[in-house]
Amino acid sequence: MKRMAPLFLLVLFALVATELVFAQTQTNPPKAATSQKPKGETLELGKSYATLRPEQQHLIDSFIRSYNATTKSDLAAQQSYDNARLSIRTTFDAVTHALLNVKMTDSHGKSLGRAIDLVAAVDEVMGEESDARGDQQFRLYVYLAPNADDILSRSQEFFHDKDNSVYHKGFPICYRLKKGPPSIQFSISHDHKLSDVDVDYRAPGFPKGLLNGHLTAANSDVRAGNNLALHDGRWLGLNGWWRDVFGQLGSGGATPREAATERHGHIPMNPGVKANEGVDKSAHDFLQSWVVGKQANKSVAYFSRRSYPCLEELAQKKSQPVPQGMIRLHTMMEMQKFSDSLGAVNSVADVFEPADKWSQASKPAKNAFASEFRLVSLPVDMGEDEECVAIPANDSGKRSKEKYFATALREKNGDNRNRVTSLLWAQEGNYWKIIAMRIEDSSDAGLVPNEAAVLVLPAEEEPRNIAGDPASVKDITQFYQAWIVKRDVTQASGFASQRSYQCLAAPSEDQKKLTPTARIQSALEQPLTRIRSSANLSDMMSSVQPVDDLLRPVQQENSRAFAIMAVPDQMANSFLCQHRHLPESYPDLKPADAKYGAYYLTASRFNYEEEQSPALLLLWTKEEAGWKIVAWAVELP
Repeated sequence: MKRMAPLFLLVLFALVATELVFAQTQTNPPKAATSQKPKGETLELGKSYATLRPEQQHLIDSFIRSYNATTKSDLAAQQSYDNARLSIRTTFDAVTHALLNVKMTDSHGKSLGRAIDLVAAVDEVMGEESDARGDQQFRLYVYLAPNADDILSRSQEFFHDKDNSVYHKGFPICYRLKKGPPSIQFSISHDHKLSDVDVDYRAPGFPKGLLNGHLTAANSDVRAGNNLALHDGRWLGLNGWWRDVFGQLGSGGATPREAATERHGHIPMNPGVKANEGVDKSAHDFLQSWVVGKQANKSVAYFSRRSYPCLEELAQKKSQPVPQGMIRLHTMMEMQKFSDSLGAVNSVADVFEPADKWSQASKPAKNAFASEFRLVSLPVDMGEDEECVAIPANDSGKRSKEKYFATALREKNGDNRNRVTSLLWAQEGNYWKIIAMRIEDSSDAGLVPNEAAVLVLPAEEEPRNIAGDPASVKDITQFYQAWIVKRDVTQASGFASQRSYQCLAAPSEDQKKLTPTARIQSALEQPLTRIRSSANLSDMMSSVQPVDDLLRPVQQENSRAFAIMAVPDQMANSFLCQHRHLPESYPDLKPADAKYGAYYLTASRFNYEEEQSPALLLLWTKEEAGWKIVAWAVELP
């Protein structure tokens, strides 16, 4: 086991499309003629395909060629881009423009190329998407060049940030451009082939990270607020060609909502059933939409990008290699072909039945559709092993809190009666998604080999509660009451120890004459402008629970509003702001060796009108005058 990462890297919290075929046209549209730009017209780079840079055009051309080859269409690249929704074009233009302008060098100053060279192909461009979190909008999903991860790790311009665990699901490896915002973020899959790429325009840290919408779509929407000015301040040349569509942009106004329309064949952004309705209902809806409703597009919405390696392997086995960016489209076409071959179907049970073999290491789960498929829950270790790309051992020694389920079914009739389909499910955001798929002969079927039946895995335990110091709970509660309920920032600032001043950023010009206490009071004042006043803390804020086994929850009457967690004494030093840049300085810490009582961590999010803030983490310890805040951090994606 490797040494444990510093505490601020360990504290991970359970916080709670359109295809790049830009025009969403029907199959075999007429090819558009190349338009000529009238003389004297102002060149508006990025507004149309004709004004894109050659590297940007190349990505679109490659995608459209793959699309045409997959669907036997004759779609034109120019027509696709020019007819795309506005947010699709602005997102593609802004992200690729930033990538074009970032030149990378190694530690010796030798060129490593441009960031755009790391992109081999586009999988999807996400613009404004309804019912999607901020980390699922205004970004590109791309296939990376084979050596992209190595180049990023050697580049002086990027740094390897802590792994994504809650946001950017399925893309844990995080690289960020230094000296932001604005900053480019590469979030990379376990197999280093796919990446979620976006531009972060909003600064992290306290108090800005709690106020500026870093967790909202506005963080990556170049049209929002003053994001264009920030973009051009770092990468000159993105001229804001879209402002002639709505004049308020650039002056702090909100972007108008797009009335995106769906067509038959379009793959929805999200599945039809939400996670709180149960994984069994999600699995049923996946099958129902496929074989009964004959709408394979709605079924394909259940496939996570984590399933791509499995889907690509299945296509390879059938001698159907799929171009990059086309795997979901190819899967939808194959599924539609199968469902059409069945003719009219009255129920899922007419087509599928539950598989009868399964590993004894799995546990039957509640299933209202037992006549259609077998549903089991899997231990975390087993679930991680059965992902399309096995999850490497956690460097920190922490157990993942992801919950895995698996369904197994076989076809009831025809030549494929002995063929068993196994699906691995995990929750992503508000939906259960398929993250792995296997199709095997029933003689050796089962997502988990039957030989594993003799393996007895330990039951997963939640972090054990601990009795906190009554004085600490009292002082912490008084702090939140003074700050959030009474809105008395003077009293609240009195809970900040002088040791916490290390967490203050370098002062701006207008802050240089302020004392540290005055700066903290100003920071505490700012979130209050967005929190609706109430007599109850739980109406204005909500707790964020730990998923690290070494953080022990403290039960207290305001646990809905803010969480209090006992922190091992051996770990607390790494959370202090002046130590966060230092390498690890202590060995692995086993739960049995952890000592508690000197430090507590509180975690909460503020309830704004239509969103929640990032998580605010405060580290507390006892000083002569009582319990004080000695460090803080804002947990960001």
